[in-house]
Amino acid sequence: MEIVCHPAQAAALAAGAAEWAHGGLRFLGFCAGVGLILLFFKSIIRVGILNQRYQDSIAFWVGRLIWRAFQLRIARLPGGHRKGHEILTWYWPTALIGLVSSWFVLVTIGFAFLNWSLGANAGFVDALISSGSSLSTLGFSTPTNRAGESLAIIEGAFGLFLVVYLFTFLPGFMDMIHERGSRVAWVYSRTGPHPSGAGLLEWFYRNGRSEELDAVFDSWDGFFQDHGHAKSFLPIIAVVRPLHPGNSWICAFGAFLDAAALMISTVERNPSSAKLCCLSGVESVRNIHLAMRGTPVVPRETPGLLHVKRSEYDAACVRLAAAGAVLAPDRERAWLRFIDLHRNYEQEISWLAAALSDPTPFWPQADLPDTHPTGNGHSAHLI
Repeated sequence: MEIVCHPAQAAALAAGAAEWAHGGLRFLGFCAGVGLILLFFKSIIRVGILNQRYQDSIAFWVGRLIWRAFQLRIARLPGGHRKGHEILTWYWPTALIGLVSSWFVLVTIGFAFLNWSLGANAGFVDALISSGSSLSTLGFSTPTNRAGESLAIIEGAFGLFLVVYLFTFLPGFMDMIHERGSRVAWVYSRTGPHPSGAGLLEWFYRNGRSEELDAVFDSWDGFFQDHGHAKSFLPIIAVVRPLHPGNSWICAFGAFLDAAALMISTVERNPSSAKLCCLSGVESVRNIHLAMRGTPVVPRETPGLLHVKRSEYDAACVRLAAAGAVLAPDRERAWLRFIDLHRNYEQEISWLAAALSDPTPFWPQADLPDTHPTGNGHSAHLI
């Protein structure tokens, strides 16, 4: 028996099916909008509040794309490799603006999906324009129904939140950059153009300021802790050059860690804060290294480790003793202790220096006679 469907019934069935399909699309659009907004919250909380050890995916990919663009610019610009450090000074502001812009686009598209799915706008393009109007707080295109007006109020609050976040987060981040630059300049002003741990300690002893070392290590301990805990933005911080373009933060950090290791292992009377500072410095450098390993900033060649020769160590001991430092009597044990401490950060410092084309801490080559005592039975006072 053949069932004949009346044209009006067929049209009604088709309209019902289309309405169901349209309703399904709007539901999917609503889910997509909520998902994008939640992704925005997840990203901004990770970057600005939690500072977790893992990288935020949005901050990572934005930084990665911008870094590749800068590398391409350096490669194509005549003499770009010589001007590479100068060009990279623009990387940090560009990456930060790119990240904030990505958040803006994410929220705009997310609320556009919500506007469209709730019927606040007839088409998605209109919903996108209304969303941008609300987020930028311009208000030139506001939906007329209750759902759209409610979303506009909420999205306007998001826009104000982004502005407030930028103006509150940026000064703190800039303070971190300037603080690091001041610390690097502090090291260079005491060691000259080739920072070394031995040279830094020698400066204090020669100038009769060795009593200040306890306060110095305390101050650097707090700095290393603050610097190493800003994990989400560490790749950007690492690429930013210090205040003086000829200085290297990696070289300065490595030299200060060498100074701490020498103080702990080799100087007989050493401040208790030196060991804590060394631990904080090692953790900070490792966090930077860990964050940088997930970026395209990698060494062109496998970096060699910062192995310190015994002759270089002995030369440092001679200079420190001449400056007035009282050294541990058991030089062999002090040497082994120093090398054990040095291994904690030598791989990270050498990798970062090779990745950013920076120098490493200076250890002068010297052919000195064997001046360390041999088996005198005394033990050094080591931390």
